[in-house]
Amino acid sequence: MFKFNANVSGAAKRIVLTFNIIVMTVLLSLWAVSSAQSAEKTKIRIGAEATSFAFQFRVALSEGIFDKYDLDAEIFSFAYGIDTLNATVLGETDSAEAADFAIASRLAAGSNLRIVAFILSPATNAAKLYVRDESIKVPADLKGKRIGVKKGTVNEYEWGKFFEKFDIDPKEVSYEYLSSTSDQIAAFQGGDIDAFWGITDIESVVLKVPGSRAIGDYSLLGSRYKAFLLLDDGFIKNNPKAVVNLVKALDEATTFIKNNPDKVAQIAFRDLKIPVESARAGIDTLEYDIRLHQEDLDQINDVYKWSREHGLIKNEYELADFVYSDAIKEALADKVTIK
Repeated sequence: MFKFNANVSGAAKRIVLTFNIIVMTVLLSLWAVSSAQSAEKTKIRIGAEATSFAFQFRVALSEGIFDKYDLDAEIFSFAYGIDTLNATVLGETDSAEAADFAIASRLAAGSNLRIVAFILSPATNAAKLYVRDESIKVPADLKGKRIGVKKGTVNEYEWGKFFEKFDIDPKEVSYEYLSSTSDQIAAFQGGDIDAFWGITDIESVVLKVPGSRAIGDYSLLGSRYKAFLLLDDGFIKNNPKAVVNLVKALDEATTFIKNNPDKVAQIAFRDLKIPVESARAGIDTLEYDIRLHQEDLDQINDVYKWSREHGLIKNEYELADFVYSDAIKEALADKVTIK
């Protein structure tokens, strides 16, 4: 702003003072608008896996899509989807992402978790059954072997269905429960397990182990898991418009992934340190979408019923009590087919 000295006339001083007042008024107005816009953004704490499972969230943050929809998003990374559910149950995050089995196992009377949308499903080549014992050539050869299991995750359900399909008594194998993908790799490298299901992203590391190879992919199971976005019920009730915006933001991020896979791989490397080639391969093995179809919910129910029958889940509930469809119906009405 302008200043003046003692030699300036009174009229000139008044002009300068008026100009200074105008400038200050404009600056204060701009500051007020900026503050108001900032205040309008809804803070949301997002729980997500540190894998290609979470690329929709990473893209939405990196590309300013969350900002576009007035969301002040912070992403917290976890090893598995079940961990994101636990964090939301404990109030550490507002949202979670998880596969059908993890969801089915965590729902119970009084739960604060609400299913908002389907977000992805793997292609048949998204994961492979890796083995390191040369005597393992077909599934039946796993009898008497040590398998790596991610307890509480969809992997536990996958192994159960696998044994059922190939007539293997689960008591004929040795379960080694591991808490993360890195732990699985380390156990496989160290010879502590003979087989495990691993995502294609890690294949380049796994196949460096002498004698290791894949004996099949999800086609062995005859089914694929489905993953969903869940939100805390309290957050939904306090921020219904923000939930609509979250669905819109993730839908836009999904389109971005489909159109810009190479750039997404670069984002994955920058944010999660996933090698670019592995991240790029991972994108091609996942079918990203934001929707809520009846068959999506039916799968959770099927997993729930099978798991209860086999003693993996003890909780009893009605899935419909934990579905919140208002947001996706408003944001993406043409992508909702639930009854």
